[in-house]
Amino acid sequence: MAYERSKAVVLRAVPTGCQLARHVVAWKRAVVEHPALELMRADGRANMLGLVEIIAVQQDPASRTWRTTWGWVAQRLGVHEDSVGRMIRRLKNWGLLAVVATGRSAAHTPRSTGKKQGEAPVYALTTPTPPTPPTPGAASEDTGAIHKTEQELGPVDINVGPVPPKGACPPPHARESLSPMDAATPRPSAKAAAQRREVQAALAKRTAPLWPAHATVRPSKVGAARSERKQAYRLAGLEIQHHALVLRQITTAYVVSVAKPYFEAGWSIADVLHALDWTPTGVRYPHDAVAGITHPGAWFTARLRAWTHADGTPHRSPDQRAAAEAEQRRAQAVAAAARHAAHQTHAGSVTVRSDDEAPAVRRPFRERWAAHIAAGRAQATGNSPSNRQLHP
Repeated sequence: MAYERSKAVVLRAVPTGCQLARHVVAWKRAVVEHPALELMRADGRANMLGLVEIIAVQQDPASRTWRTTWGWVAQRLGVHEDSVGRMIRRLKNWGLLAVVATGRSAAHTPRSTGKKQGEAPVYALTTPTPPTPPTPGAASEDTGAIHKTEQELGPVDINVGPVPPKGACPPPHARESLSPMDAATPRPSAKAAAQRREVQAALAKRTAPLWPAHATVRPSKVGAARSERKQAYRLAGLEIQHHALVLRQITTAYVVSVAKPYFEAGWSIADVLHALDWTPTGVRYPHDAVAGITHPGAWFTARLRAWTHADGTPHRSPDQRAAAEAEQRRAQAVAAAARHAAHQTHAGSVTVRSDDEAPAVRRPFRERWAAHIAAGRAQATGNSPSNRQLHP
């Protein structure tokens, strides 16, 4: 291990056009500011940044080398070992990692070495070498050579481009799968990168929820100033971006502008996050917010638009529905208790008797039913007691 991390061996592994990183902070900055990182998908970029943090923690400051195994990194990141290999290969292609010593499993270790365990690979932290500015003399010589070459070749028609080398142009049928309406790959811009850094810096200081998840987004006191309302909306927008990682690619002001009508209708942060994954009918969207979203602002607006009526007013939020259902169940329980109390009072008023009165003995049902049938028959035949009194 001491030999693999020696200065001569490490410098010998640095490829042409690269240099050994002066400090791990400079190396991390080179990775974060690399243009190819902005073109990666959201999940791949998150895994790459996680790998960068692991390398920054494990690297040896004295030799600027990193020694570990793919399996350990895959376990920490929660991905497969092949994904770790692809990320390391991508860093090597970017000129940010150099292989000092390859790894070797225990099964391929020669018996003559006496070792019975594998060997972890060793990588050097490198950065691309900045271009060297040309000297004035060399620049004048190159300019003279260019003018001389142009004079020898003669004038060139500006309407006709140079002929590309053989194999550089794809065949005509290779462009048939594309159409003029296909969207181009979004270009990384300095403004978008600055917006992402601002959101990440604000969320890095978060030690507790910026706004309660199930509380309505409004100032605590009535008649608050406009600045206090804006601050409440901003904290709610940052809390949404903390949970929905894809929304960190846009500004907090844009998130607030889309969610503000719903906040004014009594929605909470939990309601907005619920609307990103579920339809108003209770069906979960088949595509989540993890990967494949190139326009997070349009996606956020479309998911919330599904929870609006035809006139543009928001639906009742899930928390509002739950509160209304709980209130209805509470009212039904109170009404049922009142009906039961009234029934008990009515039954007690009918059966009230004096203390000296003996309780009436109720005959069985069969005897009462037989007496009722006998009275009916006697009335039908004219032998009832009333008839006998009228006709003695």
